[in-house]
Amino acid sequence: MKKVKEMNGIEKIAYRNIKGIFNWEVGGWYNCIQDGCEEYIPSIGEAKEQIYQQSLVDASHDGWYGCGRAPREMRFAGSDFLWSVIDHLFETDGDAQEIWG
Repeated sequence: MKKVKEMNGIEKIAYRNIKGIFNWEVGGWYNCIQDGCEEYIPSIGEAKEQIYQQSLVDASHDGWYGCGRAPREMRFAGSDFLWSVIDHLFETDGDAQEIWG
């Protein structure tokens, strides 16, 4: 994945949207672990797919998502870019690593 400062404007908007949704979803699943409700945590493949699909539908803003329709830049960034961001976030996030190893 490119560094953020190397991304074009479309990619930066898509990155921020995915990252916001990722943080919200993974934070919720992490809370499930803390509450002893591991049965609500999807497999890593299902989690990635959920974040991908959600990022195409909903907008993320200031740590919240569901703030309206996804930015149109999500379509223009391309699925290869979106998946590379999702894979990168799962590989580098401490909470995701704790949940799925």
